[in-house]
Amino acid sequence: MRKLHEADRIALIRSLDLLSLAGNPELDRIVALAAFAFRVKTVLISLVDEVDQHFLSCVGTELRGTSREISVCTHAIEQDDIYEVPDLAADPLFSRNPLVMQAPRMRFYAGAPLVLGDGYKVGTICLIDYAPRRLDEAEHEQLRSFANLVVGQISLLRSMGRRDPVTGLANRQQLTWDLRESLRQSPPAIAVPSHLCIIDVLDVASAHRLTQALGVAPVESIVRQLGFRLTDALGDTARVYHVGVTRFAFVLAGQSRDEVEAILTDLRAQLSAPVVSSGLTLQTVFHAGVAGFSTHDAADVLRRAVTAMHAALESGAPWCEYDRDRDARLQRHYRLATQVERALETREFSLVYQPRLSLSTGRLGSVEALLRWQHPEYGDITPDEFIPVIEGTTLMPRVTRWVLRQALAQLLEWERQGVALDISVNLSGADFRDGQLPAYIADLARQLDVEPARLEVEVTEGEWLRDKGSVAAQLAALQAQGFNVAIDDFGAGYSNFSYLNELPATTIKIDRGLLAGIETNERRARLIRTVLQLSTELGYRTVAEGVETAGQLAMLCEWQCDEAQGFHVSQPLAPEALIALIRQHDSAASRSPLSGTEAGHLAGVGQAGSL
Repeated sequence: MRKLHEADRIALIRSLDLLSLAGNPELDRIVALAAFAFRVKTVLISLVDEVDQHFLSCVGTELRGTSREISVCTHAIEQDDIYEVPDLAADPLFSRNPLVMQAPRMRFYAGAPLVLGDGYKVGTICLIDYAPRRLDEAEHEQLRSFANLVVGQISLLRSMGRRDPVTGLANRQQLTWDLRESLRQSPPAIAVPSHLCIIDVLDVASAHRLTQALGVAPVESIVRQLGFRLTDALGDTARVYHVGVTRFAFVLAGQSRDEVEAILTDLRAQLSAPVVSSGLTLQTVFHAGVAGFSTHDAADVLRRAVTAMHAALESGAPWCEYDRDRDARLQRHYRLATQVERALETREFSLVYQPRLSLSTGRLGSVEALLRWQHPEYGDITPDEFIPVIEGTTLMPRVTRWVLRQALAQLLEWERQGVALDISVNLSGADFRDGQLPAYIADLARQLDVEPARLEVEVTEGEWLRDKGSVAAQLAALQAQGFNVAIDDFGAGYSNFSYLNELPATTIKIDRGLLAGIETNERRARLIRTVLQLSTELGYRTVAEGVETAGQLAMLCEWQCDEAQGFHVSQPLAPEALIALIRQHDSAASRSPLSGTEAGHLAGVGQAGSL
């Protein structure tokens, strides 16, 4: 057996969260059986900390613990075998003990230490009677068997998937069980206000980096420290659960909203203090989600609290309350994600096309293919909503390839109608993951007999483009085969010219956000003018997105931008409407020829061509 210093034993009891086993029915059955087997009035299963003796289970007393100072178990736990005192009143060590001199007037004690599998002693099972007596050797062996039975039951309870092995705290399964029991035991008509709080205490990316550098142990140490800190801070207010690698939960029962906020404010102050592990001092984080509930709606509260916590993470707020509207959006997005494959099969997806106006010729010579979703339940869903949803699934490459095939097939159909157009298609980061995109596009163009120069692929600046080894190589392969590559939304995020040098591109599409206000804001106008000039000097074709007014169009023409795209030119159109617009536009241009240097005239044509 391993002997622990008192402070170490207390830390071990706390880390294993043994006190949470108090009142367990299996332990209750063991003490009842022991009382019957030994014919004693009182049996205790106890743990001793620095101040008190706690009873995990007991029979023959209404007490749930005593002070450590008067506890006989304090002596028993130091022994390697059974500690027996036949007559406490006659023993100088205990004769003046209040429990002996006064009620309940204990006279007999026999206790066996509880020894865990790793050899550590954490408590005792003890027999107490109120008249002197002695145990024989057979009874000693029987008491040892009961001690082993208690240890086995404790180990079983801890290994039933209800205890986190790192912190020893109750885990998510136990939280779910406790919430379910609360729901089962409380009458539905009684609405007891409670709040489930889930706290994220450590930045996951930092934890992963630390694990890579030093291994798992330092991160586990940090999580343990924060679990202890949270447990100490809450005290008797709430039981703490370890529900994720860096996440803890607890239930505040009966507190008002203001009281919950006060508790969270205090916890944030206490948990935000740095922690030390492996010689490093690390800063913690604090993001909490709070979901109020009553017993009649406890079943879904864990999910709602997690939803609120993620809202806090995304917004950078210390905590957020559950938001029903946000939850409804998340639920809708989940349903959309599960219906993408069906939408492809049932042709709920379609393409519309937004033309680009050449500012040197006045022709509508190219279009951008844009995906639309006509949902049978939700109606028209905007791309701003469903594209991020699809990008979060494994189906994005399949959707993109569907768009490519539909767009090139439409290009050929327009040709048969006597209209020759170039086309651009947007690509997502997910499209490049398997490395097969360049080969697919080249094969598709060959199958349909489409010249590569007539297809432009658009990529938007983002973190996924930082994987230059893979993405840049695939874009370079496309460009080498004659396809055009456009950098979309240039000027948004962190895109700049040094960034462009790292990626193969033929076209820069200037973000609509930069264009706003150029008619009245000289500084913004100078910025656009400079971007256009530098782009031209570096050999890029330039396209201005989001052109909304004749004034913007005139200024872009003056600054020698190559193409303009936006509602002032035309909104996205179905294939038939686009052909009608182009023919109308060509007819108007033939009656009134354009001069690329006459900005006002060009702007007028743009207005005439818009629908």
